[in-house]
Amino acid sequence: MKRIRKFFTSRMIATALDILIQLAIIIVLLVYFDGVFVYYYSVSLILSVLCCIEVINRNINSGYKISWILMLLVFPMFGLTLYVMLEGSWYTKQTKKKMLSITERIKDGLSKDDDIVLDSASANKQSKYIEDFAYSPPVKNTRSKYFKSGEGYFNSLLQDLNKAEKSIYLEYFIIKESHMWDEIKKILIQKASQGVDVRVIYDDFGSIDRISKKEIRSLKSMGIKIKSFNPFVPAISLLLNYRDHRKICTIDTKIAYSGGVNLADEYINKEIRFGHWKDSGIALYGEGAYSLEVFFLTLWEYITKEKQKLSKPQYEELNEGIYQPYTDSPIDKENVGANVYMNIISQAQSYVYISTPYFVVDDEMLKTITNAAKSGVDVRIVVPHIPDKKTVNQATKSYYTQLIEAGVKVYEYKRGFNHSKIVISDDKIATVGSVNFDYRSFFLSFECGVWMYNTDTVLDMLEDYNELLKDSIKITIEDCKVPFIVKIFRRIIAAFAPLF
Repeated sequence: MKRIRKFFTSRMIATALDILIQLAIIIVLLVYFDGVFVYYYSVSLILSVLCCIEVINRNINSGYKISWILMLLVFPMFGLTLYVMLEGSWYTKQTKKKMLSITERIKDGLSKDDDIVLDSASANKQSKYIEDFAYSPPVKNTRSKYFKSGEGYFNSLLQDLNKAEKSIYLEYFIIKESHMWDEIKKILIQKASQGVDVRVIYDDFGSIDRISKKEIRSLKSMGIKIKSFNPFVPAISLLLNYRDHRKICTIDTKIAYSGGVNLADEYINKEIRFGHWKDSGIALYGEGAYSLEVFFLTLWEYITKEKQKLSKPQYEELNEGIYQPYTDSPIDKENVGANVYMNIISQAQSYVYISTPYFVVDDEMLKTITNAAKSGVDVRIVVPHIPDKKTVNQATKSYYTQLIEAGVKVYEYKRGFNHSKIVISDDKIATVGSVNFDYRSFFLSFECGVWMYNTDTVLDMLEDYNELLKDSIKITIEDCKVPFIVKIFRRIIAAFAPLF
C-alpha cells in the first residue's frame, strides 16, 4: 500500500497527469468547435500549410522538418496546436539567447596555447573541426584510463574522489538515491567538511522522482552546492526538450571522468533491469581534465549567474597521444556530436566500429554510414538485444535492411542492455561520451565526449569492442523479414521519432 501511495503521489505521476489534462483541454476545445468543424478544419489546414513553409525555411535538421510537416499536414488541428505550443513560445527565444552565453564562455576558457599538428591529414581535419566549431582545442600532457563497465568506472571514481583536495564537480543526467549515490555522497560530505569545493548539477527531468527534495536539502545543509538544470515545468513546451545529458566529474582540475555512466544502480549492475548493463567511460589525468571542468563551470555560471574563474594551471609534460574533450549544445546551429561521428565514419580507411543504445538517425547520417560500407570500409554497429525503450527499438530495427544491404554488419548485444556510446576507427581514432545515435542527442540535448588520436586507450576500446561482439548476435537479412504491418509500424515510428 505504501508503494502504491508513493507511486500515485510521485512527481512523475503528478507531472504526467498535468500534461494529460492540458492535452484533454486541447481535445475538448477541438470538440467544442464541432458545429463549425469544416470552417475550423479549413482554417487549421491553411495555417498548417503556412507553418510548413516556415518549417521548410528554418535552419534545422531535415528529419526534424519532415516530422513536423507530416504532423501538420496529416493532423492539421492537433499538429498546429502542438506546433504553436512547442515551437512558437516567445520565452524560448529568450532562454536560447541566455544559453548561447555558455558557448561564449567556453571560448574564453579554452583559448589555445599553441598549435598542435597531427601526423595524419585525416585526423588533423577532424581535430580542427572540433577546435573551430566546439571551441575546444586538442591537448597533450594527458593520460587516460578506459572503463568497459560501469563497475570499473564506479570503483575508480571512488578512489579518485577520496584524493580530492580543492574541488569536486559532478554533472549527471541521472542521480538516483541508491547504493551508488550513497557511496559517492559519503565522500562528498566528508570532503565538503574539509573545505573542498563540492558542487553538483543534475538534470531535473532525468532525475525526476530519483532524487528527492529532502535529499537535496540534506546535501545543502552539509555544505554541498547542488543545482538542477532546466527545472522541469509540467507544461507542453520546447523547453522540456532541452536536457543536460552530459556525464562529467572533475577533481582538482587534474582528473576528469566522462562516458555513458549515470549515478544509479543499474549502471553498475547493482540493480538488474534489462539483463546485464553494458556501459563505457573514460578518466583523463592532466590537461584534458581542464576542458571538462570548463564545460561544468560554464554551465554552473549559466544556472547560478555567478561569474566563474576559468584559469588553466600548469601540467606535467606527457606524450601519450592527443585528447580533445568536446561538448555540444542544442542552442547553437552546429551539431557537433553528430558531425564528430560523421567525420570519423566518412574518413575511415580500414574500419569503423560503433556501439550505441539507440539508433534513430536522419538521411545524412544513414548515407554517411552506408557509403563508408559501400566503399569497402568494415562498418559494424552494436545495439541492444534487450531494449529499455521498446518503441525506440522498433524504430532502430527499421534501418536494419538498408544497413545490411549496404554491407554494414549489425549486431545485437544478447546479454542485456548495451548503453555504451563509442566509435573506433583504424586503431588510431576513437571517441567515447554521452552522445547516442539519435535525434535527441544530436539536436535536443547538451552532450559531451572525448575524441582521441594515437593513444593506448584507443586500443583498449578496440579490445572491449571485440569482447562486445562475442556477446552479440549478428543480424541477417533473414532476421529482417517481418510481416508487412510490422514494417509499416516501424517506419511510422521512425518518421515521427524526431518529435519525441
